[in-house]
Amino acid sequence: MYRAVRSRQRGTTTVELAIVAPLLIFLLFGIIEFGLMVKDLVGINQAAREGARTAAVGATPATISARIAGSAPTIDTGQLTTLYEYRSYDEDSSTWGNWTVLGTSDGQNNASDGDQIRISLEYPHQLVTGGVFASLADDPEQGTVSLETAIIMRRE
Repeated sequence: MYRAVRSRQRGTTTVELAIVAPLLIFLLFGIIEFGLMVKDLVGINQAAREGARTAAVGATPATISARIAGSAPTIDTGQLTTLYEYRSYDEDSSTWGNWTVLGTSDGQNNASDGDQIRISLEYPHQLVTGGVFASLADDPEQGTVSLETAIIMRRE
């Protein structure tokens, strides 16, 4: 009797593996993809912070771009979209003004002391899993997810 029960259970582990394995593989690829996305997000956050620190001491936009490129070694800076802006505080109305594109004046950026400087970066993270998670992508045809960050610091 024991042999009869055992012989009927021989194929069950194979069937269970066939049912569970695709789910586990999908979960594994999801963890890998999410980890790579977080790595890129941390990289662009670090680059934006370095750019904002550089801008806060009066560096020109060209110097800020060089600093961003140097502080993001794992990021393809050719695909990085940057925006450098500043705004001033209006004492009379007690409000901040509109964001204005950061420029150059007398060898420094044109933000005044006390102004806020915002460094915004956008990066298209390429999904390594291709079509598996393409439905979650911002651009399913290219298989990319747009990662964005912005850091604000006060001009010194």
